Parts: sequence; C-alpha cells; structure tokens
Amino acid sequence: MSKGLSIFIGLLLTGIIVHAQSDSLRVVKAKWTSKKLAKGVYWKSVHIESNELFSANQNINIIEVLPHNKRVQLHIVHSDSLEKTSQLGQTTHALAAINGSFFKMRGADPDYRPDLKGVPKLEPSKLDHNRSVVYLRENDSLIAPNIPGKEPVRKRNNQGSIAINGSDFFIVAGDSLNLQSENSIKARDVMSTGPLMILNGIELFIPNDKFCTDRHPRTAMGEKADGTIVFLVVDGRAKEAAGMSIPELQHLMKWLGCRDAINLDGGGSTAMYVKGQPYRGVVSYPSDNKKWDHEGEREVANVIVITQQ
Repeated sequence: MSKGLSIFIGLLLTGIIVHAQSDSLRVVKAKWTSKKLAKGVYWKSVHIESNELFSANQNINIIEVLPHNKRVQLHIVHSDSLEKTSQLGQTTHALAAINGSFFKMRGADPDYRPDLKGVPKLEPSKLDHNRSVVYLRENDSLIAPNIPGKEPVRKRNNQGSIAINGSDFFIVAGDSLNLQSENSIKARDVMSTGPLMILNGIELFIPNDKFCTDRHPRTAMGEKADGTIVFLVVDGRAKEAAGMSIPELQHLMKWLGCRDAINLDGGGSTAMYVKGQPYRGVVSYPSDNKKWDHEGEREVANVIVITQQ
C-alpha cells in the first residue's frame, strides 16, 4: 500500500470515528423531556433538528422500566383480527405499549414481506387467525411457530426473541439449526423478531440489504447492564424525522446503554402508546397515512404492553 493511500484511509477512518462520537454525544446530551408514568417507569422523548443526528432530523420516544420493579408487568398481547397499538393498549389497561413483531397483513405489506413459500394456504375463514409469521407464545400458550422459508434457516426476522416473565425481561439468540428452539425458552411470553443487534454488549453483524440499510421508522427493545428495560420508537418517512437504518438503530441502542438490543417490526407498524396522553395516547408519529401527525397507525397483530399491578 502506498504512503498516500495509507494517509487517505487513516484520515477517512478518523473522520468516521469523529462523526460517530459527535452523534453519540448528541444523543447523550440532548434535551430529553421526561415524565414519570408509575413508580420506576419513565417516558422520555426528544426531537433532534437541524440534521444533527446521523445527518438527519430524528424523533425518538423511549420508555424505561427500572430494574426490580415488581409494581409493573410486561405482556405480549396478540390480536387475531388486527388492531392498532393504541387500541390494544387501551383494551389491556396498559400504562404504555409499542407494536410487536412481524405478521401477515390482509394485503401486500409495503415495508417487508417474508418468504412464505411452502406454507399451507389458510382457509378464508382462518385468514385473520394466527397472523404472526414468527414464533409467538402468550400466557404459556403457543400462538404461532416460526414459519420456514425455502430452507430451514433463520431469517433476519427471527434471529432472536424477547422473553417475558412478569417484570422480568431478557433477549435470547435463536438457534441457527433449530427454528423451534424457542419452545425451550423458560418464559411465559416469547416473541421472535430481528435482526438481533446487540448481545452481551457486542454489536452483532447486520445484513447488507435494503431492509437494513434504508431508513425507516423503527421499533426496538433492549436491556441495560443494570437490568433497566428499554422500549424505543423512532419515527420516520417525514422531513421532521428521517427514520434510521438498522446499523444506526444499533448504534443508538448502544449509546443509550443497552447491553442487549433487538429490532421489532417497523415502517408503518411503528407506534408508541402512553396512557392519558392526547391523540388517544399515541405519542409517536405513525407513518402509515404519510402525514406528520398522530393519526397514521397501522393495525398490527401483536404488541408489548406495560401494565400496573
């Protein structure tokens, strides 16, 4: 390698590192608004303007559940008929809710369609049932298994799982050789999703495809080293908020202190509900109506809710 090329590469890497450090400081030092929802449960939000995060405008909502908080419970809730995140939040009397993992829609999904070849076609009377395309267990009852593609290997949408036992939460990597390894996870509620972004503090490989590299609204969950559980929603598809790629989301979760983090369904499905807030509790800017408002929720098949004891 020539001396000139070495210098150029060195300067390029230095620029990338400096830019990443600037983004991380912008997140940490941002003027987050914070509201206590219950003992040990906090809702935080920030709107970053002037293209100051990942060279773009961003709008972020977070709910943190502090560790050892027995006053609240986490639940995975599914809907056979498809309902909005806010509706499922209200029905379950939740303090807060976010959309869950990937599912079959009535029509073509504009964001992402997993490979469904080889899956038996459902009868018309069953089209609205068990709409999850990934493993889903609710209250110790299997709602849906992982749906295989052409080959019995894991796709990005089931690389890992979130597992819930009341107020206990953990993220588990999927067994690459066993699509139904989730059956052995000892938890009341289990939901597969992905990509898995961070595990035991290590940022994992992210596939280089449009689903991951394009910017979209994103939903994620994570856990900090002290046990704090993080629910995160990033808005997108608007000049006010660009959304994030999966690598950007991965960096964000790391900067927020997450030891483990996993991506959930995003795009038009992304939404956050907080009890008692205006707009029927919708605090994010769901994008399915292509407007910067709180009215664009998509009906989804499952959500993760926080309820008070």
